[in-house]
Amino acid sequence: MIDVGAATHQGHYRRGNEDAAVAAYPLFLVADGMGGHAAGEVASAIATETMAEIGESEPSLPMLVAQVQEANRRIRAEGTKPGRRGLGTTLTGIAALADGSWAVLNVGDSRVLMTRQGELRQLTTDHSEVQDMVELGLLAPEEAAVHPMRHVITRSLGAADSVAVDHDRIELIPGDRVLVCSDGLTDEVPPDEIFWVMDTAGGPQEAAEALVTAALTRGGHDNITVVVVDVVADQVGSLIDAGEE
Repeated sequence: MIDVGAATHQGHYRRGNEDAAVAAYPLFLVADGMGGHAAGEVASAIATETMAEIGESEPSLPMLVAQVQEANRRIRAEGTKPGRRGLGTTLTGIAALADGSWAVLNVGDSRVLMTRQGELRQLTTDHSEVQDMVELGLLAPEEAAVHPMRHVITRSLGAADSVAVDHDRIELIPGDRVLVCSDGLTDEVPPDEIFWVMDTAGGPQEAAEALVTAALTRGGHDNITVVVVDVVADQVGSLIDAGEE
């Protein structure tokens, strides 16, 4: 059994909100659209609506990955229409699987983080220019956090005819709190503050709203969307890396 909270805000400087989310069992996803106000909204909506077609039954991991590919196909088709050139979106989140485990999916630089036993863990790796530089040893993580190219992503839905989807299989245990968020949160709020909010907030809705408030207080330069999932029933297991298909 789980409990969930979600919150979003367009930020202090954006004229609209290009983020979209799914926060209903078995899917908890965030999409951060790009390509201009109208196109970004369209891309993120296509991504989340396509994923939501899975319905309320727990899918398999291959089914989830195939549905992400279908979302990519639809966004590519939309991008051929006038005024839609260059649209795209990130897509990141978790999903309950039919075998009782959970999937973590990621395309882009939205993130999945988790608190467990007093520790904040990042379960996804950004697909971005600065992350590539970190992995090559050219930048330290703290330098990447403020680098002028930190918003340049290397993978998104809509950029090509097919997309590589990072996917892991995890087991969640009671007490885990999972955060799915757009970079409007992580660009503004440092990890130690994110952990403090997630660790001290009462329920998941309180945590979601407090995280959005923290991002707005620190500047709110981008759209901010968060989904918080609490595990409140016994699901025994530990993290298992399933790799990529």
